[in-house]
Amino acid sequence: MRKTLMFTTVTIAALVAARWQARAPISFGAAEQIRLRAHFDSVERELRARDVPGLTPAQRAARTRLLDILHRYQVRGVFPQNIDFPDRDVPVFIDWRGTRCGFAYLIEQTGHEDLVQRIAATRNNALAAELKGEAEVGRWLTENGITLAEATRIQPTYGCNDRPGGDCAAAPFPSTIASDGYKTASRLAIASNAATFTLSVLDDHLPRRTKGIAGVASGVLGLAVGAPYAWNAGGRGMFARWDAGVGAVSLVLGIVRLATPAEPAAQSRVSVGPWFGARGSSGLAARVTF
Repeated sequence: MRKTLMFTTVTIAALVAARWQARAPISFGAAEQIRLRAHFDSVERELRARDVPGLTPAQRAARTRLLDILHRYQVRGVFPQNIDFPDRDVPVFIDWRGTRCGFAYLIEQTGHEDLVQRIAATRNNALAAELKGEAEVGRWLTENGITLAEATRIQPTYGCNDRPGGDCAAAPFPSTIASDGYKTASRLAIASNAATFTLSVLDDHLPRRTKGIAGVASGVLGLAVGAPYAWNAGGRGMFARWDAGVGAVSLVLGIVRLATPAEPAAQSRVSVGPWFGARGSSGLAARVTF
């Protein structure tokens, strides 16, 4: 019993240490959001600080309103994903989910949704500078007091996940990459469950209660490591599903062992022992119980 409890304790300590000390690398999606927020914040500050003496009061007011919209877009932090050109960074006016890029968002929020839809339908990956021949785009720039160069500065490019380290196709998840620490934690969880199961099956000298406690402990650990990431894609999700599955089986077996009372030792119906007579005689006597 002591060996089993010691094994379980050591496994718990190692698993917890590996789980909490090993931080997963930042995902491509998270890195992209940080990059794009920094880009829009930088552009907003730059354009607000720029001296624009040639603008009319109406254009100045429209420009200020436009930069306020850009600020809200940056704070909101929902940006397009490039899945059409996974091998290179390109602009994306409207992505497959309907998310607008910063330039498209500004045009739409100032009442020109039809222009956004038309550009997306015909030139969805065009740079702002390539739209200089569009008369409507020119009028919109003039009305809002910004130049084509400034619009080009606002518009970033977007990458994707088919390159090493990318994950934009799985962006709803915090990470799809299993770090070395998480792999270690997963292997320890599976190993502890396997060891507990083996001891429960092969070691008949262990009390049933000890087997049950060990099964519950290792099962809870497997679920704790795997359940939070079981629906993730990629390597982390694969390890997590193994952890959660093996842990669930171990937990159920442990609970069953704890809930089932131990069978009492079988009492023999026939007993044999020495017999001593009243006059010094002796022998064996047998007793049968019905």
